[in-house]
Formats: sequence, structure tokens, C-alpha cells
Amino acid sequence: MIDLETLSTANNASILTIGAIKFNRNDFKITKKFYKRITKESNKYYDRHFDETTVNWWNSQDKEAKKEIFDSKDRINLNAALQELSIFIGNSRAKIWANGVCFDINILESAYEACGLDAPWKFWCVRDVRTIYDIGNLNLNEFKRKNNLLGQHHNALADCETQLAAMEQAMDNIYDRCFVVE
Repeated sequence: MIDLETLSTANNASILTIGAIKFNRNDFKITKKFYKRITKESNKYYDRHFDETTVNWWNSQDKEAKKEIFDSKDRINLNAALQELSIFIGNSRAKIWANGVCFDINILESAYEACGLDAPWKFWCVRDVRTIYDIGNLNLNEFKRKNNLLGQHHNALADCETQLAAMEQAMDNIYDRCFVVE
């Protein structure tokens, strides 16, 4: 599961944080976590898009979310973050899940291209968890967040954990609908 926090909604958006988790599809247990904070300067260097409307939206969020996005401490170069994400993913045939592939995945693929790197997945391995939510009759906006690692909205790693928990619930809903015993 991959999630981003950005300063734009364009395909070439500036990426400020990348969160990813590996999980077991049989029991939805998290097996490994990845989180990187990226410098604004490296986004500028790679000509990534900044949008004033998105920046203003970030300024309206709670102080924890703003701190995570705007604090300059512990950040690395975009190119280095993408290389580390590639190492984390490892296998180019790994299934890549995102909460809307036309946002996170498109932005990441654009960033890999801008940095002269290959995306570490094949296009046929990309999955959209929103489809599972829909089939499982689950509204993510109404889904109660678990007390995850960071417990906050708009934190890429915390959002990955929430998306996985919601996916598990949606799959349970699907199973319950398909195998109702009367």
C-alpha cells in the first residue's frame, strides 16, 4: 500500500512524504513499513509542481499534519527517496495498492521519470483499493480510524495503515455478503 502527501494535485506534483507498507494478503498483517520525508528544494530541482491552492489547503489542516508537511527536519532528496522506495518494493512483480491509482501512482511514475529512474513495478501490478471499498460497501470517509502509528489524517504512513484496515473491513463485508448462512 502506497500513499503520498503532496503540494499539488497535478501528475507532476511536488512530493513531500511517501508512506508504504508491505502486508500479507491472507491476514492483512503489516510486515514492513517505509516512510520518507522529501525536501522542497529537490522537488524544485526536478521541476515538480507546487500549487497555491493545495498549499493553502495544507495551512488549514491541524498542526500535526502541517508540521509533518512543512517542517524541514529529517528530509532527503527526491531521487534518493525514490531509490529507497524501489529497494523497499524489491520485486517488480509486487502488487502495488493505492487509494486511487490515478493520483499516487501517476505522481510517483512522473517523479521516477523526472529523476531518470524506472518505476519499480509493472503497470499490470497496480491495484486500486477504492474498487475494493466500493464492492465491500465501505465509505472511507466514514471509516473509523484505528489507533495507528501516527493516528492522524494526511500522514502518508498513517493513511496507508488506515487504507489497509479499511480494505480488510471491505473484504469482510464482501465475504459476509457472499457466504451468508441462513
